[in-house]
Amino acid sequence: MQSIPSSAAARQIQPAAAARTQNDAFVRIENVVKKFGDSTAVDNVNLTIAKNELFALLGSSGCGKSTLLRMLAGLETATSGKIFVDGEDLASLPPYRRPVNMM
Repeated sequence: MQSIPSSAAARQIQPAAAARTQNDAFVRIENVVKKFGDSTAVDNVNLTIAKNELFALLGSSGCGKSTLLRMLAGLETATSGKIFVDGEDLASLPPYRRPVNMM
């Protein structure tokens, strides 16, 4: 049987997503909705991504992944809800002033 090195036992465990506070957030998406006419592309999304956290957005085709990222980048406007990056509400920032890139 292999023992666990003492340095591994001393590592801090990062808080679970539910335990994070607004102060931990680098990207915070609150109740975001995007509609195109009668179609809802993004429906009440809430998401918190901490600074230096690795994050992947996965989903089936047409579920709103690209639309959500386009709103974060400023290429689309949310129908309702708020998007914050590093505590700043992005609603009034034009795309070229946002700390977000998209390919």
